Amino acid sequence: MKRMIPFLILMPSLLFGNVGEVKTSVPLPMAQPFGLAVAGDNLLISDRDTGTLFAYSLKDKKFGQTILLPCDHPLGIARDEKGLWVCDKANKRILHFLLDLKRVDQVLGDVETDPSGLAWDGKNVWATSGNKFLALDPADGTEVRTYEGPGPDTTGIFFDGKYFWLTERQRDHIVCATPDGDIIGVLPSPGPYPAGIVKLGDTLWVVDFEQKTLYAVDVAFNSRPLYTGSPHLRQVRFTHALYNRGPSAEVDGKLYVCIAEDDPHQKIIKGPIYAPSSYSTLKDLWGQKFAFLEGKILPLQELALTYTVEVETKDLNYFILPEWVQGLDSIPPEIQKKYVVDGSKLEMDDPYILELSKKIVGDEKNPFWVAFKIHKYLHTTMEYVRTGGWNAAPTVLKRGNGSCSEFTFAFLALARAAGLPARYEAGIVVRGDDGSIDDVYHRWVQVYVPPFGWIPVDPSRGKPTTSMDVASSFGSLSHRFFITTHSGGDSPYLGWTYNYYSTYEFSGRAIVESRSEAKWDPVQK
Repeated sequence: MKRMIPFLILMPSLLFGNVGEVKTSVPLPMAQPFGLAVAGDNLLISDRDTGTLFAYSLKDKKFGQTILLPCDHPLGIARDEKGLWVCDKANKRILHFLLDLKRVDQVLGDVETDPSGLAWDGKNVWATSGNKFLALDPADGTEVRTYEGPGPDTTGIFFDGKYFWLTERQRDHIVCATPDGDIIGVLPSPGPYPAGIVKLGDTLWVVDFEQKTLYAVDVAFNSRPLYTGSPHLRQVRFTHALYNRGPSAEVDGKLYVCIAEDDPHQKIIKGPIYAPSSYSTLKDLWGQKFAFLEGKILPLQELALTYTVEVETKDLNYFILPEWVQGLDSIPPEIQKKYVVDGSKLEMDDPYILELSKKIVGDEKNPFWVAFKIHKYLHTTMEYVRTGGWNAAPTVLKRGNGSCSEFTFAFLALARAAGLPARYEAGIVVRGDDGSIDDVYHRWVQVYVPPFGWIPVDPSRGKPTTSMDVASSFGSLSHRFFITTHSGGDSPYLGWTYNYYSTYEFSGRAIVESRSEAKWDPVQK
């Protein structure tokens, strides 16, 4: 039986773009495409509906001869040196099929796991099963190692000799994982039901079960290896004020409100408009800009500074393979000098910080791995607890819990002690609905990863955590954040806080209260 289908659709609008974008797509001539494997210049695709194997020639860009597989409803497939591993999930077994002889020469029966996708690493058969991926002994199918997958329905898997590539259909993700099970990169799926996956050179080939399409996804080195989600347009009205409860009439206040700027994550559409208009502007040693207002505060009155801004935000995600990253010694000297200094919340000279940083990082000189190891350590050993204080890094790490700010201090201390430039980023958060109020806010870290620059890292989720939790908060930001602040700490106008700051002086007796609030509202385009 032969079927020749010279089908190839180019997608020119996506050919030149960001990492993870679709370069080409191929409609598939089968009802239920699932598994994907490589055999020379051919991609092999299993059809669950007919139990047939289809070969697609990458050279000729067409389908060739088909082969009947040795089970009715095959799922994942994987090529080894002798033949093809085939997942016969319906019968809870994995078959080894000799393509040339069209004969099964090995059966892994009564496999304990519930396999879907298959891969071969030269020694073991790997299978996806629900929220896991695991190595199986090819002699009897018993489990050798088991790791957490990217989601509840991990489908395809492929080993490229260095990394595992996995697909997950409920969250529509493609992920890259190390042989130790750490997920280090996340990409969006090109379709709603990613199944089989292989990597050839700088291209991921992905079979989508629902769309019956074969996609080619770009994973080549990119000087801007980021991708963004759909834009969200909102208005935020932020107020910071000092209120004098009296009785003194001699209270003098100073307000500093951080000024936000455009970046790949956000774009200022309208504003900001300040009230009152009598404010001035300042800039600190970290380059952070402020709106500044000072004045006398009479009893039962307040000094307040408000701005209204319309902002468009997007999900921001970086996808960076460690081999794309240059060493610590390639970081610009001005960045190294400025962002590896100690600070009052860091206490980097504390022996505990120095020893712990060395224990976590070891002799690693790749900035990606330095940052990732610290990030993973905080995720898996610390608990997120808002205790109300902002303690210094040694206290936080010894205590084993902290707020987002304290997680940030801990990360900065450990990273800078390892020679990696780090600073903090912060802002206002959409709390659930687009029409919401935020008076808690959020802070996270940025690390300098050459040649890509500053990359966001949010270590503050804390345990319990999964490998996917660690990966999805490394190099990504949600559209729910409106970034207002970048700082290295100990600012004369900000201290170690964010979004705003204030000071006051008084004569006699006075009680002065500080308040701040951000009100979000959706904006119709």
